[in-house]
Amino acid sequence: MFHSESSPLPVPGKEQIAHLSLSATVYLTLREWLSSGELMPGQKLTGRLLAERLGVSQTPVREALLQLVAERALDMNPNRSITVPMLDREKFIELRDIRVALEGLAVRGAVENCSKAGDRPEIIEALARLHERMYAAKMSGDYSTTLKLNRQLHFMVYELSGRRELVAMIQSLWARTGPYLNFLYREGVPTMPVPHPHETLVEALRAGDTASAEDAIRRDILDGGKAILDALPSGSE
Repeated sequence: MFHSESSPLPVPGKEQIAHLSLSATVYLTLREWLSSGELMPGQKLTGRLLAERLGVSQTPVREALLQLVAERALDMNPNRSITVPMLDREKFIELRDIRVALEGLAVRGAVENCSKAGDRPEIIEALARLHERMYAAKMSGDYSTTLKLNRQLHFMVYELSGRRELVAMIQSLWARTGPYLNFLYREGVPTMPVPHPHETLVEALRAGDTASAEDAIRRDILDGGKAILDALPSGSE
């Protein structure tokens, strides 16, 4: 079901992170691809192809791949090949439940900081516009853009918490579960709740309502991921 070793690699963006080393730049690019669902479960990643696509030598690519293997975002197989992990339902649920806890904590901090910020209206309006763009992309069938904007919105909120270590943990979890976001749209646009959890989150930030913000993130993760669970095999199967 997940045979995708021949899946094409995404085209990297033009942005360059000049102050970071090449391996860090490659690492951040690959983590972004994983988190945004641009790599598929089971997809094989080779240093040569990645180096060609990114326009770098194989050394920084190898370093970045090994770092992602150490973080369990990628698998190294007995033959030394590297692939995007294949998760069963139980493992995905475990990671999902950790996400609920950590992202709820980040949202709590975001509400507290947003209430103190003098530029709160601008922040909230930026989030609202991001959701509108994401919704438009989803309805037009542009699911790649949908997933990128979804990630951008979530991490814009989490960064508001000011908790860098917490955000780093959440980024790691997204890198491990992001490839499975592709299963959300296999049958087209899924039925969306009204209001969407993102809209509830924006209103909660506007009102300084911590409980509503945490509930919105919980619903977004749990309800939004039901299609993924339906597509995953059980570890006992």
